[in-house]
Amino acid sequence: MIGHFPYTGGRFGGQLMERRRIVRVLAMSGAGLWTQQRFRAAPLLQAQDASRPELLPLFPLDLVLLPHTNLPLHIFEPRYKEMIGDCLRNGWEFGMLAVHDQSVTAFGCTASITKVLERFPDGRMNIIDRGQRRFEISELNDQKSYLRGTPEFVDDDPAELPSSDLLERSMALYSRLKELAKIETQVIQDVPRSTDTQLSYRLIAGVPAELTWLQHLLELRSERKRLELVADYLEELIEEFESAPNKQRAPSQRIAAVTFSSRGLRPSRPSRGSLP
Repeated sequence: MIGHFPYTGGRFGGQLMERRRIVRVLAMSGAGLWTQQRFRAAPLLQAQDASRPELLPLFPLDLVLLPHTNLPLHIFEPRYKEMIGDCLRNGWEFGMLAVHDQSVTAFGCTASITKVLERFPDGRMNIIDRGQRRFEISELNDQKSYLRGTPEFVDDDPAELPSSDLLERSMALYSRLKELAKIETQVIQDVPRSTDTQLSYRLIAGVPAELTWLQHLLELRSERKRLELVADYLEELIEEFESAPNKQRAPSQRIAAVTFSSRGLRPSRPSRGSLP
């Protein structure tokens, strides 16, 4: 299990606790609900030379950013205004880390700033960023006003490619879901190319899903396994749409909760009114 950074104690903990109150997100499609699954915290905060160029600016937030996913953000807290300003001046990416259960995950996705929508006189900004590379943080650095870390970038196993049947099934399910959810076209993207080596991330972009399930998807290094999970999930959403009395309800109202089974993390239907 990947380590998580604790959300309590010291300057680092105080920054993160404050972040929960002050960071606002304009669009959080795919963030999902909180679950009751508990993770063991693993403190990794260490002193480093602040001049090391490999330090990645970090933005903890209660959502999972996936590769190829766009995320609008309103930046207004001083330390994040400084961070985004540094990224814009130097052409840096920054790292998005999901917050869950009072801790910050160590495995995240870098974000590149694709557009600055608006700048305000007080330094606030509305920006669009896009998920790029996956990474795992080995050490943290708190020598600036914002958090930074040493990333280790990860790639997929090139041998773990999906079969043509799985690609065809996934594309067909996505097209069907898009058709059923046509009244919510603002969150369902255009159908991507089946030749995409990370098709799974593009298919799930904009589809509401549980935070821990998305985190599991982010960490998988097999496109075949990811696409299997995504296809099963899309199929379940389609079943929910087709069986619902009111087929115009938003899919997020019927979203599957996350449970652990012998086959690993997977979505399943939640009990009425609560999470498992």
